[in-house]
Formats: sequence, C-alpha cells, structure tokens
Amino acid sequence: MAKLQVRPSIAEPFDVEIANTATIGRLRDSTVCLSFSPLASRQHAIIRCHNGYEYQLIDLGSRNGTLVDGQRVIMPVTLSNGALIRIGDTEMIFQQEEEMLDDQSLEVTMAGSMTASHTSSQDVALLVCDIRGFSTMAEIISPGDLAQVLGLWFRESGNLIQKNGGTIDKFIGDAVLAYWPRREEAVCTCQTALETGRKLLELAKSMQWPTISEPIKIAVALHFGRVTCSNIGMIAQRDATIIGDAVNTVFRLEGVMKRMGQELVMSADFTSAMAEAPELTDLGEQVLKGKQQPVRIYAL
Repeated sequence: MAKLQVRPSIAEPFDVEIANTATIGRLRDSTVCLSFSPLASRQHAIIRCHNGYEYQLIDLGSRNGTLVDGQRVIMPVTLSNGALIRIGDTEMIFQQEEEMLDDQSLEVTMAGSMTASHTSSQDVALLVCDIRGFSTMAEIISPGDLAQVLGLWFRESGNLIQKNGGTIDKFIGDAVLAYWPRREEAVCTCQTALETGRKLLELAKSMQWPTISEPIKIAVALHFGRVTCSNIGMIAQRDATIIGDAVNTVFRLEGVMKRMGQELVMSADFTSAMAEAPELTDLGEQVLKGKQQPVRIYAL
C-alpha cells in the first residue's frame, strides 16, 4: 500500500491511501480532491500501480502542469519513496510501505514471484499504441506544450480504451499497452480491439501538436494470444500485469510496422481469431526481434 500526504497552502493537510489507482483533480469524485485549488485542473493527474510495486504518475494534460521533485512531468514518472509532487500551491509527499520496497530491493520479477493463487492464464486480444515522431516533436516543442498534449493524449486514449471494454496494462514512454480478455467467442474480442484501434487513429487525427498545427500520428499493433495475468505476488488489490510471449510479440509488431509505413497492423493469430476479417493487405512473413519463427502480418 502507498499513500499521499497532501499539504495544501490554503486548507488543512490530509492523507490519502492509494491502492491500484488514484486520480488527482478538482472533480469531487477524485481520489485526491483539490476542489479548493484554482490552479488544479478538473482531471489533473493519475497515479497507477502498474506492476505490483511501482507507482507511476501521469499528467493528464493539465493547464498548469505537475512537478515531481522539481521537474515538470512530461512522460510517465515512476515515484520513489518520499517523492515531492507539486500541483499549483499544493504539495504531496508520496510514501510507500516498507514491505513493498523490500520486495523491490529483492528484485522481485514478474516470472519469479508468481504463485498459483495469484495468477491465471487466458487468451486476450492485445493492443499497443505508440506516437510516431515523438522524439522529433520533443526537440521543437516547448516542454510545457509537450507535457500538455501528451497528457491529453494519455487521458483521451485511456478513456476510449476503457469505454470500449479494454484494460490498460501500462504506459511505457509514449506507448500504451491494453488488452481485452477473451469472451465466449474470440471473434467478438478481436473485433472490439480492432474497432478500438480504428477509433484511436481517428482520435489522433483530431488532435494537433501545438505551435506547428500538425495532427498527432500514431501506430497501432494488434495480436491475439495467451498471457499470464499476475499481481506479482502481492495481494489481489494490486493492479494485475500481463506477461508472456504474446506481449513480446505485439511490441515487436509495433516495432517493425514503422519501417513498413503502416498505421495499423495485426498478426495472423489475430486475424484467424476473427470469423470475418475486414479487407486486408498481406504484408508477408516478418522475422521479429527475439523470435525464431516468422510472423505473418496484415494491414488494413
């Protein structure tokens, strides 16, 4: 368990415990409600436990930004014990239970810490969404503008994925990993993931980079396979994390599609799980990094 010690400048201090996720903002239903602060946005930031013991803070495109230990948050930031978070004139100190830190110091790994009672294997549709050209944009856009547009993208894409029944496993840099557990028929699961991928492309095109007025460009990779879902040996209130070859495959797919100039690609495992796949372009078999067997890839 972790908690935030909230120290407002114009209100009484209070503590908030964090389990899986904590939202921060002026909305009344926020985990950390900053309704007293005019410098906080309605949906300002979010803290997620993404692998059982590491907590990440993500700014959600707030107007005035979020600082962690004096640095403005642009990409997701992993919080250390005692980290100082500042939103406007409100300070928050992040504290983590010693047992969780002990687990981290012992190098608890996803594979090594799983127990039968805390894991399950299941077939899922996987989606990785990555922003194209982010490094280039980071060189020509101010940190404040970059943080705001990236945070807005995280917020809107995350809301879209969850609205369509997906689970966000983690944010990695400017990428998002999400999944849909198989329902009675895999075709329904994959169809939902594909439609979500299409909607993410539409969402990106509706958003623009500041100052240069160019639409955000993203790449979406889809795969279907079996994963192991674990809470990394922690009690069930921790966020589950998925691992397995299928997770590695979907990230490798996203990696090779960039040189192919494609916006959305899917593996043969994904298309074969669909009763009626849309009209596709066969990109042939591709050797993915770290895999011996080539994978056939399709694009819309």
